[in-house]
Amino acid sequence: MLLLTACSAHFRESTRARGVYHKVKENVTLWRIAQTYNTDIQELAEINNITDPTVIKTGSIIFIPNATEVLEIKPAVRQPIPPPASIKPPGKTVIKKETGAKEKSKKETVRFERNRFIWPIKGTLLSKFGIQPNGMRYNGIEIKAEEGTPVLASASGRIIHSSSLKYYGETIIIKHKNNYSTVYTFLKNRCVSVGDSVKKGEKIASLGKKNKKNGKSYLHFEIRRSNKPKNPLFYLPKS
Repeated sequence: MLLLTACSAHFRESTRARGVYHKVKENVTLWRIAQTYNTDIQELAEINNITDPTVIKTGSIIFIPNATEVLEIKPAVRQPIPPPASIKPPGKTVIKKETGAKEKSKKETVRFERNRFIWPIKGTLLSKFGIQPNGMRYNGIEIKAEEGTPVLASASGRIIHSSSLKYYGETIIIKHKNNYSTVYTFLKNRCVSVGDSVKKGEKIASLGKKNKKNGKSYLHFEIRRSNKPKNPLFYLPKS
């Protein structure tokens, strides 16, 4: 019920994003931005669709969720190479533990789990997760396809919702291992019921009629963990 309530809150296509827009300066990394704003680098990467956090262009705009003001970020300063005179002569080598460097490396890492789920439908990506040009925030992605195209279970799991839902029409929600769940909307001809177990790749419905809003047939698809929306492009195979 909590999952359905949370999903229903988003089932108005999008929500107004809360946060600020930060303009990236030269030599500023995504990790440094995350540290300055005290936010999770994974969330920052997902909401901005940054699939390579090691490369963010100078002048690009990064959305910082839940921030109330734009903060000044000092660029990273590269350490100069020491002159030959400062290099110690050969002798006993002392190996120092680089605990801090390892911890920093973990914090800088953005996780991808591309084998956990599969694409639920064959089609064209219509809109991405996260912040949209109009300032709205999408909790999922939209995949354009022909009406009647088979919709597949993105991973094995158990059906916890299979009925019509306000704003999104025929909707299916599947609960998976490790507190993951997937949401499929704008369907027709649902062929699963609440309580059913499904396997990854099993057909669960067909894509419904064209949406009145934009005249296109598309699947709205979400991946959630502990009911928190995740960027599907970080979990689906590259396509």
